Amino acid sequence: MIRAISALLKGIKDLITAPFGKPEPALQESLTSNWVAMKLRVMRGEIDPGAPIYVAELQPGRGSGYMTVQSVLKTVEDGWGHWNRKTMTWWCEVLKRANNGASSQA
Repeated sequence: MIRAISALLKGIKDLITAPFGKPEPALQESLTSNWVAMKLRVMRGEIDPGAPIYVAELQPGRGSGYMTVQSVLKTVEDGWGHWNRKTMTWWCEVLKRANNGASSQA
């Protein structure tokens, strides 16, 4: 449990301190909040990390796509420091939809 909490805190630190060039605090805070909420629900066992999340079109013109909860969390964790505002907003919406959908199912 201590390792899981340590990993979570490291993930939060990495997300918050990632190099962004131009700071966008409100968007960063929103993405962080949604990521942490989903991560905590997975850690508590409220959400199956293998559950599919709808992520809209992965590539334009190629249809709709799904990713697992764990894949979405990892993608956000790994890519956030390299994303522009549009990409950060898109992933924030993916996590927000997933969190809201999980709330209504509980």
